[in-house]
Amino acid sequence: MKLSFSTLGCPEWRYERVLEEAAKDGYAGVEIRGVAGEMRADKIPCFAVGRQQEARHMAEAAGVKLVGFGSSASFHDPNNLEKALEDGCAAIDVAHALGMGFVRVFGDRIGPDDNEDEVIGRVAEGVRTLCRYAAGTGVAVLQEVHGQFNLARRILGVADRVQMENFGLLWDVAHSDKTYGDNWPEFYAAIRPLIRHVHFKDHRRGADGGFTLCETGRGDIPLLPILRTLEKDGYAGYVSLEWEKVWHPGLRDASEEFPHFVKYIREGL
Repeated sequence: MKLSFSTLGCPEWRYERVLEEAAKDGYAGVEIRGVAGEMRADKIPCFAVGRQQEARHMAEAAGVKLVGFGSSASFHDPNNLEKALEDGCAAIDVAHALGMGFVRVFGDRIGPDDNEDEVIGRVAEGVRTLCRYAAGTGVAVLQEVHGQFNLARRILGVADRVQMENFGLLWDVAHSDKTYGDNWPEFYAAIRPLIRHVHFKDHRRGADGGFTLCETGRGDIPLLPILRTLEKDGYAGYVSLEWEKVWHPGLRDASEEFPHFVKYIREGL
């Protein structure tokens, strides 16, 4: 199984250290979600035009694949569509220049007063627009299982409307766990043909319906059964640790969790 980590877990690291730590800990790839505090793809200094080939060569020299870019583009809000498309297109340009395989986008929200079908249609149109923009670049547009788009019918509602070869899903197992729990095989069976990338993290399910992030393997998400199923079914993409240090600064340092994740996965297989 190919492993990567998201730079969401090491927000203060410079690009050079990201690559060094990935190689040292045994990761095959790195998923970029900001570098040294900058989240927007075209604003990251080491990915600026004129420096992109240098950044690409540095990754190649380290033996680490730049897997994809996690943009912030989300399409549920009609007032934010222009900004989301701008963000997504900028990320596609950077991903193409650096040889990344995908750009991640979101649905993301369906409010209690929203018309669900209208939101799904709006998300699909935004995603489809990015897929058209990315056509011929080798960059796929992946919608993450996230927010209220963690139900199979909503995810498939987008996919049915998009119908583009360079569209796929990023399965975040923690977000589907919030609705499916130990019934995850039901969700997996529905979305399996669309899965291109997988996020792993762990949380504890609270009696009050809440969820608390924790170290990999210390929570309630059935990570190893999911991993073994992916392997059995011939999944060829990456399993990527998304250690959400940016949003949850109380989590332990990436220098501890990153090597722990590799050890946990290798021993579990």
